[in-house]
Amino acid sequence: MAKGGETTAEGSGGLKGSYLFLSVFLSGGAILVIEIAAGRVLAPHFGNTLYTWTSMIGIILAAMAAGYAAGGRMADRNPTARMFFLIMIAGAGLVALVPVLRAVFLPTLEKGLSLRSGPIFGGLLLFAAPACVLAALTPYAVKLSSRGAETLGTVTGNLFTWSTAGSIFGTFITGFFLIPTFGLNAIFLSTAIALAVIGGTGLYLYPPSSGDGGGGKKTGGQALKSVLVFTGVSVLAGATWTGSPPGLTKETIHFRENMYHTLRVIEGEREGKQVRQLFLDYQPEGAMVIGDDRSTYFRYTRYLALGPAAVPDIRRMFFIGGGAFTMPKALNLMLPEAEVVVAELDPDVVETGKKYFRLDKYPRIKVISGDGRLTLKRAGGKWDFIVGDAYRGLRSIPPHLVTREFFAEARERLSPGGAMMLNLIAARSGPGGALYASVYRTVASVFPDVWVFSVDPKLPANAQNILLLAFRDRDAAHRRKFLERLETDPDLKFAAESRVSPPSPRSYGPVMTDEYAPVEYLINLGL
Repeated sequence: MAKGGETTAEGSGGLKGSYLFLSVFLSGGAILVIEIAAGRVLAPHFGNTLYTWTSMIGIILAAMAAGYAAGGRMADRNPTARMFFLIMIAGAGLVALVPVLRAVFLPTLEKGLSLRSGPIFGGLLLFAAPACVLAALTPYAVKLSSRGAETLGTVTGNLFTWSTAGSIFGTFITGFFLIPTFGLNAIFLSTAIALAVIGGTGLYLYPPSSGDGGGGKKTGGQALKSVLVFTGVSVLAGATWTGSPPGLTKETIHFRENMYHTLRVIEGEREGKQVRQLFLDYQPEGAMVIGDDRSTYFRYTRYLALGPAAVPDIRRMFFIGGGAFTMPKALNLMLPEAEVVVAELDPDVVETGKKYFRLDKYPRIKVISGDGRLTLKRAGGKWDFIVGDAYRGLRSIPPHLVTREFFAEARERLSPGGAMMLNLIAARSGPGGALYASVYRTVASVFPDVWVFSVDPKLPANAQNILLLAFRDRDAAHRRKFLERLETDPDLKFAAESRVSPPSPRSYGPVMTDEYAPVEYLINLGL
């Protein structure tokens, strides 16, 4: 006779059917919904990096291991259907709290933690508890379904198969449907409600048996009341915070969370100008001075003038990364007859550009939604000028866009006399200078002539925009002409004054390849 009055056989007989499998399937799916969505929750605060995803995978696995152990022990002590569904409802309450914990704690953790430690502590705080509690359900279900040692292996295999099938379903539906369609807070709240509904229905379908003693009923009633109150309050709190994810301010005119970024468009007065800015996760990616497309807001965008100076006869230009499309629009205004193609990974960024940054007013700019490296490789013909502007701030650099192989592919697509300009945010000295040194050496391992410009040349230890201008060919005569243009053209005086030397040969910074690209490690050195 099991504790609490229900025999294992009775629990098995009632729960042996489809409802137990449905419950285990849902719990497995919920764990992976949490894990996949967790990466997008942490990315705006700590970057969409290898550290973020490694932390989340490790934390969820550790939480599941703890849940399996705890669930097995609980099942041995009290193998009842009532307790099984109470555990599920408690897990629902913990999932519903994620939007609240996210809003309250992550902005504070962001200020005090690094690229490495932030995802670990943030992940533990928000996601370890719900994953642990939900993982406890599968071993508990094994105990409820077991009729004896003869079929224990079959029962265990079947239930873990359904749990794993749920995890597979949760993985794909989150990445391919939920995140592209709904906000993150709404995903957590809906998952919590689904778990609570299944758990509540289970309590109704499988009430305590008549063999329960009075004391057991009283204790069970107290547990039921506590769990229901906790979950009810959590769901209400989660619903209250669902419409208020971190980052929303009075200046926000557009907000969207998708499978790539958290997009925000804000508008307000800056330095006496009415400015509209695009943020991807935590990082400002571009800005537009409202009413004046020729005016630039961020200082680094002025360096786009180096393109026509370095390559006087530009006919075709290719941009890797769109952002707010400030630079493609600026070059289109400088060279209205030139062909401009932009590869932008996120289709929502393209739509945002059309709606909020006047991209639709520039029919000569062709935008292709896709990965920049792959799109450049597939694009036909040669290009006179290629601009790499896909590095999202200091914390998020796509590794495949900073390797020797990538730069070799870019150089191969340049026409004779062509050049590539790369926008990097990094320090030029100190620990943070390792990223700059590594990127410079990687570019210089492919391009024969690389010039460096920095927006704050007198502050090398500060993180800043660094522009690397790499020429396809080594041409002494062309180099002299370009240098003379820099020194004599008043419009390029700012660039001449901000030209800086390459990194010291003694500084650390490996050449990165597709095989070895420790980008996150190099970034973390400077944080």
